[in-house]
Amino acid sequence: MIAASVGVGTGSDSYMAGAEACNQALSGIPVGIKTHALIVFASTTLDQDKLIEGVSDTAPDAIIIGCSTAGEISSEGFSSEKSVVVMALSSDQMHFWPGIGSHILWNAHQAGEDFANTIQYNSHGYATSCLTFIDVLSGNGGATLSGVLDKFGEKFSVYGGAASDDLLFFETYQYLQNKAYRGSIVGMGLSGDYHAAGVIMHGFLPIGIARKVTRSEGTTLFELDGKPAASIYQEYFGEEHVSDLHGGLLSSLAIAYPLGVFMPGSNDVVLRNPVFVDQKGAMTFTSEIPEGAEIRLMISGIERALETAERAASEILKKLNGKKPKAVIIINSIARKKMLGFRASEEIEIIQRILGRDVPMIGFYSYAQIGERHGNQTPFHNGALLIWALAE
Repeated sequence: MIAASVGVGTGSDSYMAGAEACNQALSGIPVGIKTHALIVFASTTLDQDKLIEGVSDTAPDAIIIGCSTAGEISSEGFSSEKSVVVMALSSDQMHFWPGIGSHILWNAHQAGEDFANTIQYNSHGYATSCLTFIDVLSGNGGATLSGVLDKFGEKFSVYGGAASDDLLFFETYQYLQNKAYRGSIVGMGLSGDYHAAGVIMHGFLPIGIARKVTRSEGTTLFELDGKPAASIYQEYFGEEHVSDLHGGLLSSLAIAYPLGVFMPGSNDVVLRNPVFVDQKGAMTFTSEIPEGAEIRLMISGIERALETAERAASEILKKLNGKKPKAVIIINSIARKKMLGFRASEEIEIIQRILGRDVPMIGFYSYAQIGERHGNQTPFHNGALLIWALAE
């Protein structure tokens, strides 16, 4: 048996919002059944310590994981804001194991290793997959995931997303038990008798000419074809349309037109959104872009984005081999939310129509999505939609 239920809490009292969401989630679990794990997503407009305190005080015996967001998603079929969403999980055939890796700023790779080691230690080596939530503002998200995979191995299934902070790009929070951490990677390993499936799709297509990365260092892209990196936007749109890129945070232009990275020796493409562009045109990302990679501007549209959601949900059903999902988690890109605008709710409705309107579902809008690997790349994505489903 696997049981799941979802609750939503709102209001200016952060403690009460957390407690309200948790109580609602717990009320959907059958009477007499213990809740084993809680997944929590919440707005940074709320006091992070207080809201987690409200959740943990309500369910002191449950494992708690989650993160801050740029918008919350619930089973009610729409995206909400300035709220707390909680999913309660219970099962007599699987186990949940918490894990954490801290100080991403100091050593991102080591933080990933520490997270994996904690999961393996707590599960006595029995964990076969994990959900994880990571800070990407304080360090290299790709390097953190490399640390995770170096310990778990390539066959270990890792899905999750990057915490966000309502597009402030200042500080994100990662939840574990009764505390809101910063600069960390948190999550839980899964073991036992269960089926889990994850699908990541973005629906963007390349436009313009290809450019080659001629200078990069860590998460900073300095040059494309020997020119300042931001020139890829200037040459396509004109200087008058890209002035907001310089010296600012993620602009609407960069959200609508992410960069597609075609890795050497691979036909796959991953998306990257710059989060900062300096006055010289260097762009900072949440993961590295290696020298020698081919770069293209990417474009999508509302109808294509909605089609992508339909394809992703249909693919989940195929991966579950006909099993009905017991719980669904959606980790969506903030870029897709901006692109869809007031039609963002349609995306959620499409997923529910395909996977089942009665299936408990929560999610959030994130700065990155974690999932399927492409070749030897880390499973780190921008601009994408991740659907993760749990079944018996």
